[in-house]
Amino acid sequence: MERYAELDRLLEFMEKNIDSAHLERVEKLQYEAIKFQEIDRIPLTICTAPDGFRPIPLEQAYYNPEKMLYNEILSSTTHSSYNSVRMKDDSPLMIRSNHGIGIIASLFGCKSTIFNDQMPWVSHISLSEAKKVFSNGVPELDRALGKVVAETCMYYRERLIEYPQCTRWIRITQPDLQGPYDILHLIVGSEAFMLPLDDPALASHMVDVIADTYIAYRKFIEPYLNDSFGGDAVFVHGYCIGGQVLIKADTGTANLSPEMYMLYEGIPGMKIIKAFEDRGGGSLHYCGGPKKWHNKVIFSEKLGCLNFGNPEMHDLAVEYSCLKEKKVAIVGWGNTQEYDDVRKAFMSGDGGNPVKTGLTLMCRADDVEHGKRILDSHRSLFEA
Repeated sequence: MERYAELDRLLEFMEKNIDSAHLERVEKLQYEAIKFQEIDRIPLTICTAPDGFRPIPLEQAYYNPEKMLYNEILSSTTHSSYNSVRMKDDSPLMIRSNHGIGIIASLFGCKSTIFNDQMPWVSHISLSEAKKVFSNGVPELDRALGKVVAETCMYYRERLIEYPQCTRWIRITQPDLQGPYDILHLIVGSEAFMLPLDDPALASHMVDVIADTYIAYRKFIEPYLNDSFGGDAVFVHGYCIGGQVLIKADTGTANLSPEMYMLYEGIPGMKIIKAFEDRGGGSLHYCGGPKKWHNKVIFSEKLGCLNFGNPEMHDLAVEYSCLKEKKVAIVGWGNTQEYDDVRKAFMSGDGGNPVKTGLTLMCRADDVEHGKRILDSHRSLFEA
């Protein structure tokens, strides 16, 4: 593969500016925060656009691991390793094979297509076709985007070898694997909403096969990653989570009843989490606002952390009060909100008092210099 000169320039910058002592503290801080240990400060990841280097259009990088590596160091969905090195925020450095939400769906025959340089759109297959595919159980893992992800991560490892600091500190993390019901929706589209009513046995069979495929694929890509920490946590999306998997339950939490959720998201999700219980289980993400049943239904005994995709729709004090009892940490709270909103939330998030552990934060900044000022302000709260 032809080398991309700008990637060499970017890696040389990273190699020269990585602060090992800082990153060692940051990784430990993130881990201790999700384990409800006593910490010096609540970790904060700053999200801002990179400057000095220009990202490559996704359609050019999607099947080019050299260019995808370049893009991933510059900016991932929730953080930038390049900017983290410059700002010294509380984010570990991490990259992933950024091939969108259709990775597991592709194993069942779904195609992903890029439009207008946005993340790929997944094309569904017909229900009749899905019945045939699912009758064979877990599909071949080393095919479609499943193979592309493995090859991309392998290339990352080989490319970074020339840069010892980058090899040591840039974590290659798991791709976006979604969650059981979300994957079902990606595969069969709107049929996923009628199938539990029209043919509950088939719906249960399909999510069960999806859960088995998720487990098998997460183990399949394990040798290509270096995201593990402490034996019971991994890095992903700019923060640390408990366990080995981050299940995304967006479609189920937003659209299903609590009973349907348990059948088609909760039970298969718990199956995935329990498959990794010797390494901490797993964590959960969902977008959208709260419903009364969420905090009664979505938990399992091996749930490590919870990430809210839309924290602006939630009350941190309410969520933290419930989750603290279960020792389930909240990670990445704030997402791309302004720091003032994030600060107000965590300063009174524990019964009217500042949250001291069991929480990690994110916020947006206009640029790197703005991010540095936010970090100074944030850290001064804990020094005081």
